[in-house]
Amino acid sequence: MQAACQEGCLPNNNTVLGDDALVNNTTGSYNTAMGFNALVSNTGGSVNTGNGFYALYSNTIGSDNTATGFAALQFNTSGYFNTANGAFALQANTSGFDNTAVGVFALELNTTGYGNTATGLNALESNNTGFR
Repeated sequence: MQAACQEGCLPNNNTVLGDDALVNNTTGSYNTAMGFNALVSNTGGSVNTGNGFYALYSNTIGSDNTATGFAALQFNTSGYFNTANGAFALQANTSGFDNTAVGVFALELNTTGYGNTATGLNALESNNTGFR
């Protein structure tokens, strides 16, 4: 089965470029997906930006997230108001919210923690469910 190479503007003010990027979206709006499988699982999440291979890959209903880099916010499903810049930044996050991770592996293993800020290579990389 060949991947669907999407390019252009989609309904609900969504923008896409890449194989299977935003391919499962049904009700989400104002999303931007660029890269292979970026936002591929998104169904109803809105105002997300996924730039990079597997960026926001598992996101289904999470909103207001920005992921830039290989596997950034890859496993996020319902988390919101997260910013991940760097390969593997906030990769394991599932439902955590209000987190900012800047740097390769920053907050990589955070799953449900919220209100965290990590800057730099491996910053707060270990499993984290804490907050502020």
